[in-house]
Amino acid sequence: MHDTIENLIPHRPPMLWIKALTGCTDKNFTATACFKEDDYCVADGKVIETALVECAAQTVAAVLGHRQQSGGEGKRDAGMGMLVAVSDFKVHSRPPVGRDVKIEIRERRQLGPMFMIAATISGDGEVFAEGNLSLYA
Repeated sequence: MHDTIENLIPHRPPMLWIKALTGCTDKNFTATACFKEDDYCVADGKVIETALVECAAQTVAAVLGHRQQSGGEGKRDAGMGMLVAVSDFKVHSRPPVGRDVKIEIRERRQLGPMFMIAATISGDGEVFAEGNLSLYA
């Protein structure tokens, strides 16, 4: 992936949490994040739970931005997406600051502008969180 995240999604600090889109196939996407102590979404040296959900949503936004820039499927206004539902999302542990976080997304279904995805957030072999999201883009 060649584009910087800022060129793919509308998010900006302090709400820009993913650092790079690292993989993008038809149905599987990956991104990375690494949080610092002074980041907005850190408390007591660990990433807050809701930020893990947002990292998954930002990964989907990055994929849509990448598709739009490459002229492929999903030509939509990248600034118009939104997270609409979270289901069966379980946080097993909160990642500590300074630890690389991998966000893995599997597209389960697309119905027009609705995306249903399964997300896994992990690092160094430990699964921090996993669950399902629905997004409108």
